[in-house]
Formats: sequence, structure tokens, C-alpha cells
Amino acid sequence: MSIFVGNLPFRAEQEDVAELFAPFGEVTSCSLPLERDSGRKRGFAFVELADAASESRAIEALQGAELMGRPLRINKAEPRNGGGGGGGGRGGGYGGAGYGSGGYGGGGRTAPAERSSGASGWVDRSYGSDSDSFAEGRSRRRRSSGGSAG
Repeated sequence: MSIFVGNLPFRAEQEDVAELFAPFGEVTSCSLPLERDSGRKRGFAFVELADAASESRAIEALQGAELMGRPLRINKAEPRNGGGGGGGGRGGGYGGAGYGSGGYGGGGRTAPAERSSGASGWVDRSYGSDSDSFAEGRSRRRRSSGGSAG
């Protein structure tokens, strides 16, 4: 089991986090993930203690504890599932092309059933008029007037 430590101050170091958990047992692992682009800390950490009982005690005792003036969120870490990290719920993005899955385009997520927006008969006019040379070869889409899934 691993412990997730959230709302960590950006100036906190690995030693600070390990010191916080040391009274509960031997800290076997402590990592503060960095942003890929800037190399800055991301504001959370993962900590592992020698045994599960120590980890449970630490989670209970340290929930809401402050480190450098910030209240920490401490939980049992959830295992990562499949696709690339981040992006959930943002919609759009780059669709799993190595940019953090950005919505439903990739990363093991599936698109929800299509919902009716209430704009029945909507026509995509984003490419100009029918006689516009830019629009040649582009198809106009009309949403189906089928039932809604929600």
C-alpha cells in the first residue's frame, strides 16, 4: 500500500515529508513527482511505510495536519489505471497523442453515450456558406434527431 499526500507546499522537500511520517514507522519510500516540462514539484507526494498497520495509523493521525502552513490531504493511494496520467474531465485536448489523454480521445477512457443538447436540427456552419471555396470537400453534419441517452 502507498499513501498519497496532497496539498503539499511546493517548497517541501523529500526529507520534510519523510520526517512527518517517521514517528509512525520506517519510511521505505518517499517520492515527490515533478512536472515534465518545468521540473517543478507538483504539490503531492507518495509515501510507503514498512508495514500496512503503520500506514493506516499514519493516515488517521496525519489527516489535516499542517506542513509549512498548509493543511495536508492524506489518503490511501489509488492504483493508476491504464492510460497516460492527468487530463480527466477536461474534454478536448489532444486525444491521447502523448499529451496526457485530454478528455475522451485516448488514455483508456471511453466516450459517454451521445446526449441531446436540446438544439435539434443543428447544422454546422463553421466553414462559411455553401458556395465558399474553402468549404469544398468538407461535409456538413446534421445531428440525428434520435432519442436522448440521459
